[in-house]
Amino acid sequence: MIILTLKFVLDFQRWGGGEPTAVGEGYSGTYKGRYYSILYTRAGMFRGNHIHPNIQHTLLLDGKGKYIFLVNGVEEEHRLEVGKILDVPAGIPHIFLPEEDCLTFEWWEGDFMAEEYDFVNYTKEIKKKIEEFNKKVEMLKKTRESG
Repeated sequence: MIILTLKFVLDFQRWGGGEPTAVGEGYSGTYKGRYYSILYTRAGMFRGNHIHPNIQHTLLLDGKGKYIFLVNGVEEEHRLEVGKILDVPAGIPHIFLPEEDCLTFEWWEGDFMAEEYDFVNYTKEIKKKIEEFNKKVEMLKKTRESG
């Protein structure tokens, strides 16, 4: 029996207010209590830099990159391989560092919740690049509005 409804089963939304960012772009949504996302991340940027209370699964679809986990105060490097799933344990600080532009599909054992954990030795210079990008975007918006 088919149940008619006007509610979307897959209601994926664009991240970042609808515009691409210095980091990249992405879409996310929930299905049966799990959070899913598909993310394009530019080479030389980062994603993550936080801790989740739920297990995260990451499938690399294209590109090259690695995760850094902080386990008992020690950094562990985990390289992603196209077509293979990497599990990020709950409660482990982690950061994703793409060496090439990357496309990933991720899902969590529950909703997406994150607490920031700053891997300063990786993010300090990248955050400067993001800030420069954002300034250029603002200048372009002002030019577009005044023109």
